[in-house]
Amino acid sequence: MSEDIRKLIDNCLLGNRTAWQELIQKFHRLIIGTCAHYVPREEVTDTSQQVYLKLTENDYQLLRKFKGDSLPAFIIYLSEISKNISMSQTRSIRRYEYREGISLDMSIDILDERQSQEDVFFAFEEKREFYDLIEALDEIHKEILILRLKGYKFKEIAEILDVPLGTVLARANRAKEKIKKILTKEIKP
Repeated sequence: MSEDIRKLIDNCLLGNRTAWQELIQKFHRLIIGTCAHYVPREEVTDTSQQVYLKLTENDYQLLRKFKGDSLPAFIIYLSEISKNISMSQTRSIRRYEYREGISLDMSIDILDERQSQEDVFFAFEEKREFYDLIEALDEIHKEILILRLKGYKFKEIAEILDVPLGTVLARANRAKEKIKKILTKEIKP
């Protein structure tokens, strides 16, 4: 699986149109889903198109920067690119609305609803600890949990990884059991 993602990226970098279409087909849901978390619903499609444009601009510069060869690492990399572009798009929308005087009160309300720094820190620490546990797993179990954390349903994960749904469910259960074993070893004196 790891060799497949590296080969797909390399073929995209060589300008292979079929490889680019395969990459889009394989990761479109990931990109759309990530964008949907950060931009208003009516902006999701436009923002996802911005992600594709950024991936291809300057002779695939963002794809060239990815040096890994594991699917989970590429999923995280692609998610972060989508997130950053989405957040930039949201800031642009807010600036425009502010300049136009549109929904200034709504912008203030959005700011008021944000989490406190303390809440953000503790949520980050919990995520970091959980990601550390996931890192202790082998590759096939790791990728299932990472995709679940990104909000994908098991059926979608099966499609992304191109494996049967039963395999995904079995791997997810084994991954949970392995994490439980790691945690019980850490808790016992």
